[in-house]
Amino acid sequence: MNSLVNSSFTVKDFDNIIQAFYEGDNETRTKAQTILTEFQNYTDSWQLVDQILEQSSSIQAKFIALGILEEFIIVRWNTLPMDQRLVMRNYIVKHIIELSSNESTLRSQKIYLNKLDLVLVQILKKDWPQYWPSFIQEIVDSSLVNTSLCENNMKILKLLSEEVFDFSIDHMTMAKMQKLKKQMVNEFGSIFDLCKNVLSTPSTNIHLVNATLETLLKFISWIPIQFVYQQDLIQILESNARSPIQRNLSLQCFTEIITLDRVDQQYNDIILNIYAIVTKEMTRIIPSHVDIAQLYNTCSNEDQHFIEALAIFLTTFLSRYQSLVESTPGGQSSMHQTLQYLLKISYIQEREVWKMCLECWAKLTYDIVQDMNHNQSIPYQDVLHQLGIVLIENMVRPDDVFVVENDNGEITRSFIRQSDTTVLSKSSRDVFGLLTQLYPVYIQTLIQEKLSHILTSVDWYWDELFRICWAIGAISGTISEQQENQFLESIVAKDLVSLLRKAETNQHKDNYEEWVVASCLLYIAGQYTRFLKSHWDFLWFLLQKIFTFMQHDQSPIREMACDSFLKITQGCRQEFIVSHQNNPSVFQTLLNDLKNITRCFDSNQACVFYKAMGTILSELPAHEQLQSLVVLMAIPNETITGALQPTMTSSALKSIINALKINVVTCEPVGPIFRKQLQTITPVLIQCYQISSQQPQDQLYKRIRQLILELFETFMLSNECLELQDQNMISQLIQFILLDYKNTVQVQNREPQVLSLLTCMFEKMQDPIWPDLLKETIEIEFVSTLPMITSNFVDYPEFRHEFYRLLRVLNRRCFIELFQSSELFQLVIDSIMWGTKHTIREISQIALQTCLDMINTVAQHEDEDVSSQFFEMYYVRILRDILEVLVDPDCRNGFNYQSQVLSRLFELVQEGEIYTRLFNPDQVANPLMSNIEFLQQYTLELLCTAFPLLQKNQIEVLVMGMFEYSGDLQRFQNDIRDFLIDIREVDEASVGEEKAQEEINAELELLRSVK
Repeated sequence: MNSLVNSSFTVKDFDNIIQAFYEGDNETRTKAQTILTEFQNYTDSWQLVDQILEQSSSIQAKFIALGILEEFIIVRWNTLPMDQRLVMRNYIVKHIIELSSNESTLRSQKIYLNKLDLVLVQILKKDWPQYWPSFIQEIVDSSLVNTSLCENNMKILKLLSEEVFDFSIDHMTMAKMQKLKKQMVNEFGSIFDLCKNVLSTPSTNIHLVNATLETLLKFISWIPIQFVYQQDLIQILESNARSPIQRNLSLQCFTEIITLDRVDQQYNDIILNIYAIVTKEMTRIIPSHVDIAQLYNTCSNEDQHFIEALAIFLTTFLSRYQSLVESTPGGQSSMHQTLQYLLKISYIQEREVWKMCLECWAKLTYDIVQDMNHNQSIPYQDVLHQLGIVLIENMVRPDDVFVVENDNGEITRSFIRQSDTTVLSKSSRDVFGLLTQLYPVYIQTLIQEKLSHILTSVDWYWDELFRICWAIGAISGTISEQQENQFLESIVAKDLVSLLRKAETNQHKDNYEEWVVASCLLYIAGQYTRFLKSHWDFLWFLLQKIFTFMQHDQSPIREMACDSFLKITQGCRQEFIVSHQNNPSVFQTLLNDLKNITRCFDSNQACVFYKAMGTILSELPAHEQLQSLVVLMAIPNETITGALQPTMTSSALKSIINALKINVVTCEPVGPIFRKQLQTITPVLIQCYQISSQQPQDQLYKRIRQLILELFETFMLSNECLELQDQNMISQLIQFILLDYKNTVQVQNREPQVLSLLTCMFEKMQDPIWPDLLKETIEIEFVSTLPMITSNFVDYPEFRHEFYRLLRVLNRRCFIELFQSSELFQLVIDSIMWGTKHTIREISQIALQTCLDMINTVAQHEDEDVSSQFFEMYYVRILRDILEVLVDPDCRNGFNYQSQVLSRLFELVQEGEIYTRLFNPDQVANPLMSNIEFLQQYTLELLCTAFPLLQKNQIEVLVMGMFEYSGDLQRFQNDIRDFLIDIREVDEASVGEEKAQEEINAELELLRSVK
């Protein structure tokens, strides 16, 4: 295979390369890929596109050729003389007309034609309306030639609408965007007439009607309101809605119309007419007796889409115009019928459909609750009662439930939290809670009936019980404490406990019924801590079950017991530390029997249990906390000291790891009191770290180091600030940790958490900074870590992230100390600027935030000598580097903070807040110029040098605007965003001048409108 970039290019060779790329073996494909990439990057490859389109027999070859042409149009179209642009434009138009004028080729070449349409739209974005003012009229006129051409023209108009109104924000300047939108609106009349003509004319061309409806659907959101609310358009859509083929698109158009904002009351009759049309068709297509959920499961995809579109229409209409319908004669009855249909749709077992319906029910129930609070009557009682049933049947597993029934009917534990499930669960809970406020007696009765059915029936599923229990949990806090007590005493303490007793009688070897029912009880208990606090006997009954399950031989059951114990302790911690019926407190009882209770636990279970114990301990008086902490941590402390040896087995290492995990999870809820435990074990932890550092590559030793670091960071985060006694406790360990970090020759064996720990220390440390710590940290940061991350932008990502987190807090806490050493501060500036060049968003964002922090710190510094010296030395350097990353396409994800830094730099000068000269007078033509004059000239020269094909006066407009609007961040960012779009396109001189004039005119017009 030879290069395609030579004078002997042939389409046959091109086709062969394409065939090799798609059909060859891996080696052949790689070679073909190299040749194709070279051809695509070749500056003149676009000139061969017409040959490929005319002569190639490969659709893939034509696609690649059109891709090359499309990229050329986007970037370099304006470099062509106008006569060449016309030739290319006419060629594409001719090609489109040839393919779309014939019904057969319109269908057979559909994908290829779509690509040609996209290329044409890219040309339109460049040439219309200035260089192709007749385009809209041409496309309207040509649509009258034949139906297939009209169909493709509709698709072109739809694509153009999407490009201008939906996707333009990052691809067009504000001025260009507004110009195209204005032109589309101005010329819409003829397009609208064409659409109405197609839709109102009887036609057997279903494809044309659908294409027109799809195009109209895209138009509705932006066309002038008077076009939308024309009665004849509504009538046209109504007639199309009666057709099984067009009704889905017609319904979507109606939905788009009722979604429009700022609709004047004069259009209320039109809105009501749309509602009447849709509900009439709804009842005709789906009679009121039909089970919509069953119909949805058995009907065609097209009919399913209709039901989904109907759900969108109904929920949208109800959320916006329910009160409008209710205010009309017979409106209440009509709305009742509509809500009944929405109820039927709500039974559909499709998550997206239920989410739509649930949002609508949420608004309805909220509005009714608000009206009830103002002593208004409650409407739609039967609908809301049925909604209660729907909500129970559609209850979604809450985040704190782990026992579920899977699709095979098996009981399993689920640990996966899905964000959409969390949102849906919360929404269901909220709506059910509102419903309970409206009908507290009915909802309680409904739950009791459903639970009674389970108790008396042989044929029921676990999923039914789970949903009932989730529903019980959902109404927590919605009724009075007295009602709550009565309800729970009947439902929980009676019915569910009876079900549990029944399950206990099952003597089957693998009996899971008992712990599944218990899990339901425990979930409900976790939602009603107020009830538990006032019903000790019931709480003690649950705790006995929990403690029994903690000793179960099945690990999932022990996990459930530990999770439930933690949940209950977090809500009822006071109940665990007081004496009941002259017996020792539960906490004391557990503390005295720790060894026996935890003997069956694996590592994770022990961690959950200790976290719960730590939660309870935090409720004790301070002097009791210290005593209890000693007892609580005795077992893990013994484990560490007992296993610690110069050489340890894998089992001993795992024991230490588990004990360290327990320390971490206990420290979090205990807080500052955990200081006592750290003081006890710090000497041992130093030994652990010393021994583990001798085996830097071993994963178990590595995990020990990580957990020690995590433990101390957890302790610091649990404190408001670090105290002097913490320095004495931590200093020796920190000293060794930092020494080990510096001395680790194989840098990949270092722990990035060391940097994280230092960050945490500087955030929590009170002034003054601990002696020698800053010096050590600077060495760790700039001598040990910085060389790891400066050879490229990708190595050691964890270290990069922690490096810049630490750098930011050092800048915030120790700016003056860093600034006092010019050599050190140069490293700081270099590091920040290096960070801004990263394409990884997290890194560049921290670096840019640090830069912004530094500029603001200096600008507000009380010592003007410091601020003047800083700006003299570093202002221009920072400006230059930020401008570089701003125009770098690879760094575009940092635009927000890049523009903020730039805006702040210019604002300081514009507002006269910098009192020193920012340039060397010996190096400029006018030594007496102001900082503003110098920086404007400097910025202009930088940008002109970087983009020589842009017009100087065009860049001058930008630079002047950047200074003028430096105090208005939104305007500042909009101007820069426009410029970044401009520089993606290469302009010829004359076009550049015209664009510059357009920008100037836009600025002047905006200034006039402001006045």
